[in-house]
Amino acid sequence: MGKASVSIRSFLATLLSKNLYSLSLLFLMWGFYILFYYFGEIANFFGWTALQWEIFYTVHDVHRTIFLIPIVYAGYVFGVKATLTVSIITLMGFIPRALFVSPYPDPLLRMLLFMVIATLMGYLTAVAHREYERRNRLQALLRLERDKLLGILEKMDDGVIIVGPDYRIRFMNPSMIRDFGDSVSSLCYKSLYGLDEPCRDICRLTSVINGNSERWEYKFPDGRIYEVQASPYRDADGQNCQLTIYRNITS
Repeated sequence: MGKASVSIRSFLATLLSKNLYSLSLLFLMWGFYILFYYFGEIANFFGWTALQWEIFYTVHDVHRTIFLIPIVYAGYVFGVKATLTVSIITLMGFIPRALFVSPYPDPLLRMLLFMVIATLMGYLTAVAHREYERRNRLQALLRLERDKLLGILEKMDDGVIIVGPDYRIRFMNPSMIRDFGDSVSSLCYKSLYGLDEPCRDICRLTSVINGNSERWEYKFPDGRIYEVQASPYRDADGQNCQLTIYRNITS
């Protein structure tokens, strides 16, 4: 019992910490729907003949569909545990009508079938939303790390360039721009070497994005000689790219 009470308190604390407004909305939503679900019986009990509308006495399967909203909402906002909790509470709310009110055949079976489907939908919603948030956090972390790295590269005396798998230049530091001009978003082989297509003697992009590091020297037509070192680099969008350092070793 002790562990169970601690677990319940922990779960309630998690719910409250999420968002009190969202929690209040969830319970108000559920309360309104359970009132609607039993309103025909309530109107009969109090003799409210003016409110005994046909919609309150139709097939209960139709009435139950509105409970998909709080169950899926619980999964989207609070996660899997909240989905299961709301589903259990909803099931308890359905039982009296299924046992004592419903004139339709197999009321318990139909109720349980709906609850399985609704809980599954809420569960899948919770899992999908959790994965979406995880990816967003990961992308934000990658962007932060990229910004830190680019901040360091900006201050380097050697030229630094990042090239994507499509041969497009994604980044050039000031030293690289000084020596080769600003060619961000341009094709690397055309901007740096004046070629119309990648050259096997120069380009190591395929090897690098497959995880290899490369090192070579290249002499430009104007006589400048550069020591070139290329390494694999995963950019913030998850693409494997090539980070290349150009060091001028012209005598």
